[in-house]
Amino acid sequence: MTKNSLPSLKAFNLCIIGLIFVGLLFIGLSSSTEGLNLSHDQYLFFRKQIIWIVLGFGGFLIGRFINLKLVQKMIPLLYISSVILLLLVLLPQIGFAALGASRRIDLGFVGVQPSEIVKLTAILFFANIFSQLKTDTLKSLLLYLVPPLILIMFEPNLSTTVLLATIVVSLFYLAGGNIFTVFSIGIIAISLSLLLIITSPYRKARLTTSYHSNQLILSIGSGGFFGKGLGNSEQKYRFLPKISTDSILAIIGEETGFLGIFLLTLGYFFIISYLFKLSVSLTSSFESLIVAGIGLWITFQTLINYTAVSGLIPLTGQPLPLISYGGSSLITLLFGFGLVENIQTRALLLYSIDNETANMHSHHRDSPHSRHRADSPTSRGSKH
Repeated sequence: MTKNSLPSLKAFNLCIIGLIFVGLLFIGLSSSTEGLNLSHDQYLFFRKQIIWIVLGFGGFLIGRFINLKLVQKMIPLLYISSVILLLLVLLPQIGFAALGASRRIDLGFVGVQPSEIVKLTAILFFANIFSQLKTDTLKSLLLYLVPPLILIMFEPNLSTTVLLATIVVSLFYLAGGNIFTVFSIGIIAISLSLLLIITSPYRKARLTTSYHSNQLILSIGSGGFFGKGLGNSEQKYRFLPKISTDSILAIIGEETGFLGIFLLTLGYFFIISYLFKLSVSLTSSFESLIVAGIGLWITFQTLINYTAVSGLIPLTGQPLPLISYGGSSLITLLFGFGLVENIQTRALLLYSIDNETANMHSHHRDSPHSRHRADSPTSRGSKH
């Protein structure tokens, strides 16, 4: 790894900040109707998102400067704690139920979504396991991944179950897992998902009902190449579900057109390619898998949201990373990005130290004093 082997870290951070403020802009433009209906405050979601952004950057700074050795020691506790939160959210006295699902813990002043937190803790946990174990990685994968997947399914939250499983199994493959094993797990997971859809009336209805999908496609299609202009969306007032979260990409498409969607996609592509390029350049297996895991997280979650908004799959409830309204997702993501910057800064520091040490040794060998010693009578005599 060299200082010139990656794009600018400043550009990486600017891209993240840019996506966050694009999200804030469109939350402000699209959520006024939701805010008025909920609390007679058209700026409700906009103001709350500003708070989440501030807290998220606090999380970023913690991730940026925390001791990575301390993080590694705390990983089992963090993972167990996040799984316990998944259990607590299912308790009627603690979990907050909405639209037939219990996915949040209501603390009064704020709601916490454990399934968002477990995405990051699972990446850290399995990166730690896969970097240490040379055998029995499949056994560890099944033993530690199945419990949180079952708890998330009971919320119910099929999309997050699939997303988490996909991230961890992909990480297993990147850590050297057998491709046949990965393929077999994928077949089993797809079969179970189809079974859950067929046997669940509300999931089956979402699969066959096309009204929301049609509205999402209409919203994006009506934007044309350049869009209708900021604030000029018509679909956001009455047709689209979950405007500031699941459907926000449709609003962006309607108001900024194909050009806006293209630029947004370029932003995600830059972040994802940066993460994977950093991952392959790291010498520490643990750190490399963390960065790759966060890259997988952004990749798969973005793909799920894009495909849902384009009507290829039912609307799933997966937020668009860094863009959609919500605190748990944004804060967890920014903490993860802080860890990425921490890892890269540490790796560059170690590289600089090693390079400086190597240069000192090279200079010492080539110095006149060293050559004089090599040419001295004693040295010549020793050769005989």
